[in-house]
Amino acid sequence: MPRVHEKEYRFVPQIAVAIVASDLNIRKGSPSSSGSVIKEASPGMPLRYIGYIVDGESVAGISKWFLTPEGDFFWSGNVKTENVDATQAYNKRVLARPLDTLICTQRFGERPSFYASLGSPRGHNGIDFRTKQTNGDWTVPVYAAMKGVVSEADENMWNGKFVRIDHPNGFQSVYLHLSEISVETGQEVASGQKIGISGNSGGASEAPHLHFGYRPIKFEKDNGTMGYIDPAPYFIDEIKYLT
Repeated sequence: MPRVHEKEYRFVPQIAVAIVASDLNIRKGSPSSSGSVIKEASPGMPLRYIGYIVDGESVAGISKWFLTPEGDFFWSGNVKTENVDATQAYNKRVLARPLDTLICTQRFGERPSFYASLGSPRGHNGIDFRTKQTNGDWTVPVYAAMKGVVSEADENMWNGKFVRIDHPNGFQSVYLHLSEISVETGQEVASGQKIGISGNSGGASEAPHLHFGYRPIKFEKDNGTMGYIDPAPYFIDEIKYLT
């Protein structure tokens, strides 16, 4: 049972992996916010642990702290531990292509002055992919980038018709401006399964395309991009950029 600064804590041994959901400090010395920060972990990062303290410092009503193999601590409130596939967690490139061809027409973080008015002051909060074909058609199949459960299949003023999928790695993907939706909320989908058809719906769409977004399910609301992160490094297939 760990002793830190002469205090005895209740320790439960368990070897597993947690996925960071929002910015998190790894602390040395004690399971508390007074421990010195030795490392900062960003959303999506996997963290191994060998057990947890059940009676560490209570933060936001949560007193559970994980113990790393190195003997350091991280708070459980900012991580996901349920249904985490350790093999998948340590493979960063986990996203299958949502379209048959990935041609980026607008990168993550571009045009911050424009997107500030839409609630994303640090710029474009996803990647835009071209859907127009050589024959002039712009309605093409859209596929799930990873297996998961559809958490939203809906339509609103700015996104138009859209689908949101929660994935087992603690992240969610979103597909905006569709012309048709092929799935329902609560439905389980496989990676590569057709979930809709691309389009030009919603007030935020300036031309036919697919907007793809990726963020932790427990996202940081104030990160400047509505919790979204740049999905480009996570794609298995190569992305071709126009600019």
